[in-house]
Amino acid sequence: MTERLLVSVPGLEPGAPLAAAVALADALDARRVPATWLVGPRPHPEVASWATARRRVGDVVLLHGTRPAPESGRPYRRLPAHEAGLRLTAALRSRDALGLAVDGFAAPGWSASPGTRAALAAADLGLLLDDAGVHRLGADGALVTSWRGPVAGDEPRRPARRRAERALVHLALPLTVPLASAGALVDEALAGGATPLGAGELVPRRGPRRPRTTGDPEHWSITA
Repeated sequence: MTERLLVSVPGLEPGAPLAAAVALADALDARRVPATWLVGPRPHPEVASWATARRRVGDVVLLHGTRPAPESGRPYRRLPAHEAGLRLTAALRSRDALGLAVDGFAAPGWSASPGTRAALAAADLGLLLDDAGVHRLGADGALVTSWRGPVAGDEPRRPARRRAERALVHLALPLTVPLASAGALVDEALAGGATPLGAGELVPRRGPRRPRTTGDPEHWSITA
């Protein structure tokens, strides 16, 4: 079975180094590897516009959590559907005000409860990134299609026996990772035979949402 490659990029949050995101996007474009950008629930308008542009050229954009970091309260792996739904509703308001279309959700900590998955499906967020891989969700939040593999980063990895059932190489590359190191990890995965997993395989694409006329800019981040 051919392994697939998914590169996720957390860190597009208040104070995010947008120049580093641009440099990483250019490096991935040169390798013909799409990125999955994890955008916080209240991004600066400039970040939202940039993420929207990246989505138009074939990248994936996921809502990264429902509250500004650091997250507090019950972790996502324990949330019931009702509480998860309330959090999502609040987070999606700021997204809608900025006209930012997202393809799904990535929970901080890489773990989400069945209740969170059900709330995501109800909110029409049909893609979930977690510690086991990347998944399409059914109407009730059940995992319909999955590409499974552990999360890997730029830290040294212990030698591990290759598992036959592993279908995904998931590289999580924060914007703080040096560009040369990020490129080397992607090159290693490609050299090992992993094939990039494209947005069209992950989720049906939707058009960007039109900005609403209401919305309180005081609730947005003021730094990019």
